Amino acid sequence: MIALKFCVCDVFQQIFVVLYIYGWYARNGLRCQMCLFHPTHCESQDPLHWSNFLLCLVTALSSASNQLLIKAKTGKRDDDDDPCGDWIFLILFRFALFSVSVLPFSMAVYVSPFWFHFEHVVVMLFTAAVPLVVGWLTVCCGWTLVVFKDEWEL
Repeated sequence: MIALKFCVCDVFQQIFVVLYIYGWYARNGLRCQMCLFHPTHCESQDPLHWSNFLLCLVTALSSASNQLLIKAKTGKRDDDDDPCGDWIFLILFRFALFSVSVLPFSMAVYVSPFWFHFEHVVVMLFTAAVPLVVGWLTVCCGWTLVVFKDEWEL
């Protein structure tokens, strides 16, 4: 049910928010076309101004809210000398799920310097790079950690 919500709702919601911001603020977007006819309308405006930032934040939190529905169990092992190990694995697993949940957003933010003019490009790239890399690693080879967790004694 959670995977269905992610595939049907969250991915498309993130894609449409990105398409909205791109369609309005891109170098050839509707905002630039309005500037041709109404030059007083155009001011220097960042694509992630306060209201767009809140839109992106609420959309990302909505996508990550799936984690509230998942209750993870820590495994009981015979040699329970490292109880911290299960919690570290659980935190890493949650961060990997978060990264997969916001993968369309982090991918769009990472490639956005090609579309928009930003004043703070380096901060945007570093902010998006961590969830982007962790998300793609989880999608491509994260299943091996889940399948082989007990054999590798993680």
